[in-house]
Amino acid sequence: MSRKKNVPVLIDNYLDKTQFDYTIAFTEYAGHATALAAEAVRQQYDIVVAVGGDGSVNEVADALIGTSVQLGILPGGSGNGFAMHLGWGRSVVKAIKKLHHTKAITIDTCLLNGRSFVNLAGTGFDALVAYKAKESTLRGLYAYIKFAILEAWSYPIETYTLLIDGEVVSKDAALVIEVANAQMFGYNFVIAPQAKLNDGILDVLVVKKVPKWRYLFSLWRFFNRTFHKSSLVTTFSGQHIQIQCEHVMPVHVDGEGYYLDKVLDFKIVPSSLEVLVPADNLIGKS
Repeated sequence: MSRKKNVPVLIDNYLDKTQFDYTIAFTEYAGHATALAAEAVRQQYDIVVAVGGDGSVNEVADALIGTSVQLGILPGGSGNGFAMHLGWGRSVVKAIKKLHHTKAITIDTCLLNGRSFVNLAGTGFDALVAYKAKESTLRGLYAYIKFAILEAWSYPIETYTLLIDGEVVSKDAALVIEVANAQMFGYNFVIAPQAKLNDGILDVLVVKKVPKWRYLFSLWRFFNRTFHKSSLVTTFSGQHIQIQCEHVMPVHVDGEGYYLDKVLDFKIVPSSLEVLVPADNLIGKS
């Protein structure tokens, strides 16, 4: 909290006021960032910069989808997965300085049962951990590690029916099913290095049911961008994804955990959001 309260001071110190005329607004409740961003759209601001983690970025982006207002990011969360993927890094000061030299790219966004997301969404063990962390007073990487350890051996691995563009491709038990628009969770955990933000395609990773100790020996793959190549993983891609289960499922949307009932419906919304990235970032060139 103290770090976030310090952001206005950092902006005042490091942002070039001859280049930007800006207003700072503070959120007061869950979902408030969407309302503030929508008001900025109505007032014809050119850029709305989300200060926070993936959840805050999700809320701001929700109001900007389908408009010409550009999304910027200052990494103020704990994991900052989407900010890292776009090249903003983890330092607020460095990100403020990068705002002086940016380019705008057009990216795809996604829907899960009508709710928008820009980075990653899915169901399974990681979604349960995200939900537990959200409901806890703990924050940051420690919370995720704690609940991953607490839930690991008792987590009941479910059987899912997976449909890609209307075709059933799997009816198997899975630890995780991840639907990716971008590549990484927070903390540099790269789960879908093949995902591209502007290809009109959702990438799907299914982590198979195996003895749980085997998962531990694949964790290193998150850090060298090869998790999708593991023998534990099957990958698919498409524009319309459905995941069906007989039970209520834990889900996460851009890292925010909650529960949905029995059918998850994912759709891609091509070329629907304008995003600022540092000028030297290679995203958008292929």
